[in-house]
Amino acid sequence: MSDFIKTRGVGAFGTRLRRLSEQLDRDVREIYRARGIDFEPSWFPLFAALDELGPMSVGEAATHTGVSHAAISQIRGKLRAEGLITVKADAADLRRQMLHMTPKGRALVTRMRPLWRAIAAATEAMCEQSAPNILRDLEAIEAALERNGM
Repeated sequence: MSDFIKTRGVGAFGTRLRRLSEQLDRDVREIYRARGIDFEPSWFPLFAALDELGPMSVGEAATHTGVSHAAISQIRGKLRAEGLITVKADAADLRRQMLHMTPKGRALVTRMRPLWRAIAAATEAMCEQSAPNILRDLEAIEAALERNGM
C-alpha cells in the first residue's frame, strides 16, 4: 500500500515532520517504560532546561527552549502533578513564578542522564547513516521560517 502523505511531497512537509516526531516520541517513551520510568518525551525540554540552567520562569523556559509559552505552561502542570518540579514566587519579584526541580525530580534526572546520552548517541548514529546533514538542514529551515514565515 502506498503512503498517501508521502505522495503529497512538500505539500505535506509539516505532516511528515509530525509523524517523524510522533515515532521518535513513541520509541523514546518505550525506552523509558522498559526501564520503569514514567516520563513523557514532551516533558524533556523543560525538565532538561531546569536541570542544566536551574530555576526559571515559564517565559524564560520558553525563550531557552524555543517551545511556546502555552506548551511550557502545560508541561509545567504535568511535571508539578508528578512531583518533579515546584512553583515558587520569585524573591525579587513576588508576581513572577519560578519553576524549581524537586528532590524527586533531581533523583529522576540522575536516572535519566545515561538514557539521554544513549538516545542521543543512537540518534546521532541514525542521522550519520541516513541523513548526515539533517541538523544543519533543519537549522536552515528554522532560520528561513523565522526570517520569512510561510
